[in-house]
Amino acid sequence: AEATPSEQAWTKGKELVENTLAQYRKTHGDYPRKVSYTFWAGEFITTEGATLAQVFWMLGVEPVRDGQGRVVDLRLVPSEELGRPRINVVVQVSGQLRDIAGSRLLLTDAVRLASEAKDEAYPNYVASGTVLQEKLLVEKGTSPKRAREMSVMRVFGPVNSGYSTGIMGYTEHSGSWEDEKEIAQGYL
Repeated sequence: AEATPSEQAWTKGKELVENTLAQYRKTHGDYPRKVSYTFWAGEFITTEGATLAQVFWMLGVEPVRDGQGRVVDLRLVPSEELGRPRINVVVQVSGQLRDIAGSRLLLTDAVRLASEAKDEAYPNYVASGTVLQEKLLVEKGTSPKRAREMSVMRVFGPVNSGYSTGIMGYTEHSGSWEDEKEIAQGYL
């Protein structure tokens, strides 16, 4: 887990992002503001973190490695080098991935780094998403300090020792709830 995304996964992840963005732009005429990912343990192991690489590259952040190839830090890719907007992300992780590599994903650090970028030659959808999230949290009664901390959180998954989001129960009993907000509240 310490070396993920591997060098090969990094190259593949960047390529997948560029292909995804090109396809989106061809269809919609602009860049997406936010992209979602689901991280599965099996995929993470098999691809050595290619999905993680995709999220980093969407954000415009790259891994910094030590002499043994372990990821020890993250570097903000300058806007001019990135050549496009920083794309906001939301990530759902499986319980198994949380158990094997959750502490190594560095996703919140990557989001924080991207949201604080100041060299923007292109839009920064990570920063605007963070500002909006903080504002909405404060409006809902969260303290400004806690709202600021929570505004960079983009990774969601089951609680410790849990391996499901619990949403399947809502799906199986679709006649037992009246409002979609009940599903969102159940997920949270």
